[in-house]
Amino acid sequence: MKKYALVALFAVVVFGMAFATTTATGSVSISGTVSEIFTLAVPTTYTGTIANGSSAETWAIGNVKVTSNVKNWTITLSSGNSGYLVNSADGTEKIAYTVTLGTLTSSAQSLSSPWTSAAQGRTLKDGTSYALAASFGPSTDYYQAGTYSDSITVTITHS
Repeated sequence: MKKYALVALFAVVVFGMAFATTTATGSVSISGTVSEIFTLAVPTTYTGTIANGSSAETWAIGNVKVTSNVKNWTITLSSGNSGYLVNSADGTEKIAYTVTLGTLTSSAQSLSSPWTSAAQGRTLKDGTSYALAASFGPSTDYYQAGTYSDSITVTITHS
């Protein structure tokens, strides 16, 4: 009987160990980097005709396109002549104008000082376009004959 007890005890020890479980846990950290995409495309030089102040005029200058995968970017418009088209032959002759920039402007903006949009979110992969337009006139006086110009600088920044 001792033999059977010893065999039974041996079987329990051997087979019991085979069914015993051991747990081990580990973790792996993973990370990746997304490269920044932040581009700006502006219209080329625009040339229009000025109707001598007889009526209000709007020039559809073209689209400003922003492509961004960062949040909280802004766009700033500034004028080289503080919001005036200036006569190239006589710098005292000026035509005040205002601008709109698609959905970013709720009303026409003077560029007597730089204008900056509210913070914007990421754009679609194709980017987002904003129609840039300048408006001026009418005027009670004739405009001095000549060529009038200004340079609008478009800048995008993010924090």
